[in-house]
Amino acid sequence: MSELLEPPDNPLEIAKPFAEQVGSREIFGALPDEETLLVSLDEISTIAQTEGSYFVETGRALSIPASFDAAEPVELINFFDLTFEGPFTSFSIVHVGKIVGAFSVRALCLAFEEATLLPYFDSIPSDHLLHVPVLAVESIARTN
Repeated sequence: MSELLEPPDNPLEIAKPFAEQVGSREIFGALPDEETLLVSLDEISTIAQTEGSYFVETGRALSIPASFDAAEPVELINFFDLTFEGPFTSFSIVHVGKIVGAFSVRALCLAFEEATLLPYFDSIPSDHLLHVPVLAVESIARTN
């Protein structure tokens, strides 16, 4: 008799197996397979009921406007060694600039809204989402 697998209990466990697939590529811009991946991850997340708030410790996070013109430069806020609490919103793939050799840097991320940055209880701008690269997450725990 086969054993039933436990569903993932947080968005990190859902995304982790796919995080290394998203990396540096010569093409700059969204790719169809990335869009399919994000839709699939969101569907799995809905089934696993991962909605809710999480306490997260990460080595890196980016606060990026939720809406922007892709043809224009986008200002973002870079965080290192960040601890925060906030509601998980969705998965994202963040493309940051072009580096030597015309490669873009990409990362599969967990996106959070209304994040409270600790220990000073600061917050990200209201029109931003906090994108946390999956491979940078040190710990994650549901708070509600």
